[in-house]
Amino acid sequence: MKRPNGNAARGSTLLEVAIALGIMALCGLGLINTQLGLARHAQLAAARERAAFAADALAESACLSVLSGTSGTSAATGAAAAERWKTLASGIVPEGKLTAAGVGGDVSVASLTWRATSFMSMASAPAVSHSASCAEASVPAGRDCLAVAFLR
Repeated sequence: MKRPNGNAARGSTLLEVAIALGIMALCGLGLINTQLGLARHAQLAAARERAAFAADALAESACLSVLSGTSGTSAATGAAAAERWKTLASGIVPEGKLTAAGVGGDVSVASLTWRATSFMSMASAPAVSHSASCAEASVPAGRDCLAVAFLR
């Protein structure tokens, strides 16, 4: 009787281990890529959240100045608050510019544009549609925008 050769079994086991390590390395790279993508989108969401807060604050201060009616003190307070939010916008988001414009009738739009950070505008990141969030405003390349409509 012939005994099986033990050296052949050792070679195939080594090959199986090498293949298993290669698959584990690819899975690890996929996990790292997923974590980086989550971090990138978390930063984008945080910037948009801060922008929405600032645009909403401008809308509230604009409504305060209109709703005060004949009271000159409240109107002045609302206008001062609106100007304060416009100056604070650059501290809330990078190079932020906060504006309020009347669209027609009682409808107005508070919009905030800011410089998109290099982390948000990486080539591997998906493109963000500006048309849905900026209310038909033209946004230059390298900037992001958020608009909030409100009634005066």
